[in-house]
Amino acid sequence: MCRSGPPWRADLRRASGRRLEEELPLRAVPPLEEQHSRKLSARLARAALLWLVFCCGAAVMGIEMSASRLIAPFFGSTLSVWTSLIGLVLIFLTTGYYVGGALADRYPSRHLLGTLVLTAGILVLAVPLVSTPVLRAAWSLTPRSGILASSLVGTFALFSAPMVLLGCVCPFAMKLSIGDLGRTGRTSGHIYALSALGSVVGTFLPALILIEHWGVRRSIMVFGALLVVAALLLLGRIRFAPAAASLLVLAAPLPPMLSAQGVILERESAYNHLQVAQVGERTMLIVDWGEFSCYEPGQFRTHQYFDYLLLAPLLRSEPPGRWLRSVLVVGLGAGTVSKQITEAYGPVPIDGVEIDPAIVELGRQLFEMDEANLAVHVTDGRAFLASSNREYDWVIVDAYQGSDIPFHLATREFFESLREHMAPGGVLSVNVAWWESDEPELLNRLVGTVRTAFPSVCVVTAISERSGAVLLAGGEDATPDNLMASAEQVGHEGLLEIAREAAEAGAPELQVASGMTEAFTDDRAPIEKIADRMYRKMRGEAYSREQALLQR
Repeated sequence: MCRSGPPWRADLRRASGRRLEEELPLRAVPPLEEQHSRKLSARLARAALLWLVFCCGAAVMGIEMSASRLIAPFFGSTLSVWTSLIGLVLIFLTTGYYVGGALADRYPSRHLLGTLVLTAGILVLAVPLVSTPVLRAAWSLTPRSGILASSLVGTFALFSAPMVLLGCVCPFAMKLSIGDLGRTGRTSGHIYALSALGSVVGTFLPALILIEHWGVRRSIMVFGALLVVAALLLLGRIRFAPAAASLLVLAAPLPPMLSAQGVILERESAYNHLQVAQVGERTMLIVDWGEFSCYEPGQFRTHQYFDYLLLAPLLRSEPPGRWLRSVLVVGLGAGTVSKQITEAYGPVPIDGVEIDPAIVELGRQLFEMDEANLAVHVTDGRAFLASSNREYDWVIVDAYQGSDIPFHLATREFFESLREHMAPGGVLSVNVAWWESDEPELLNRLVGTVRTAFPSVCVVTAISERSGAVLLAGGEDATPDNLMASAEQVGHEGLLEIAREAAEAGAPELQVASGMTEAFTDDRAPIEKIADRMYRKMRGEAYSREQALLQR
């Protein structure tokens, strides 16, 4: 039997219920349309937050990838420069994660997050406008502090503030997104996955699309504009609309990154900052900070290292006319040496390998790189060798510039691969870029590396007014004693002049390399460390020399 208690208890419950209904009026249920409106507003707010996270992830990697090309004209793109860039960006983001987490706990506001990202976007938009004077000032520290330290200063000055602000985004977004403690893992996973997806897009976008079509500085501005738009969508208030005026900076004219007189064309490729300058009748291709190719109508000689690369076939006892049937040039540039080879040795078939398609295009447009015997291959030199089964009688390696020496094109394995692609008795020419008599380590190490594949190695040093060096290598019969006789057999007046300069006492000096130093290998090639030390002083001198030449 169920017991309900005394009757007076039921009366008391009914009376209490009536008093409660009188004291607490019923809540009004919102209309169905208003409920839908609130749900839509919440979804839009959520979408704006997630879009912001995606855009910030894209901007971090996009700015980092573009920054490497922004600083390359001043500091190169060596391992040291990449180390400073990546290391500093990680420090900036770490600082941002810490600061963002603290701010999110204390002020969990969408408006604060939007303001932080808006500020970061405006700063990113301003970076290209101030980059040249900032990087030039940092570059002036190179003679005293070296490339690594000076590139650290330039990177810190340009990117510290926006990167720290972007580092605040993920912890802030998680704080705003986590409403149920039971879904903390899933929510944080969504946030980080979306940020990582944005980073993937930001990694590929500059290299594949933006830099090629808009240049490095405009590419950075695109990511700044993306941040501004994403922040305004999150803020969603009319009073923040004037910040959109900052996007007008996208239309601002940008001065040359490396200003100089005589520049007739400036272009930024996926690999280099390119300038074409006209000095009198001479057309020059300036790649980043140094002269890379030159052309003067009717002139055979360049009075630079190009001239001495031509001497390798003259070292053999047999005249070149009897055996020279094919040539490979790794680092074709705008075709300076291919034009000289064709004029001096005749229409010998030449395979020219150049990794930058923009340089090839400029060579054809402005440097008359149109020899019928030249076949151009746009790829990396090592990749070309791996895919080719041709044999060459003469190989020229002109892929080194200053401290920008691709290590994989300077190792024992590379030169052994070259030797496998060469006919018996084949010869080799290598441009060693800059060289000083009191800094011989790079030259000595390269000589030791080349000698692992070629028994005879000669060096040409103190070339013209510039301190430079060229390696000439071949088989046992390759010796300077054959130089003049072979040059006379060829019969080209300009080549005879170059051979005579090398054979006579004084500068330039041609001598047989002796001794054996440790070779560079694919596993261990500390080229950047050696080059950074060598070019601490020389890079500044070279840059000043190029600018003085252009300003004559």
